[in-house]
Amino acid sequence: MSVFAVTDACAGCGNCIRTCPERAIMPSPPDHTSPLVVLEDRCTGCAECAEVCPVEACVEVVKMAEAR
Repeated sequence: MSVFAVTDACAGCGNCIRTCPERAIMPSPPDHTSPLVVLEDRCTGCAECAEVCPVEACVEVVKMAEAR
């Protein structure tokens, strides 16, 4: 399974917030390195955020499947 994350290269433009169909991208807490954070439980891996990011700060992260 893959989800997206916002790296510290984020310029804070908000394009990804406006584009995300799942509303999975939010402003981050003050102590976070990036202005935005992806809520992994909402992210479906659609890549809309990566397509609109002007600084390529939205990156795909492959998550390991949880053990049953």
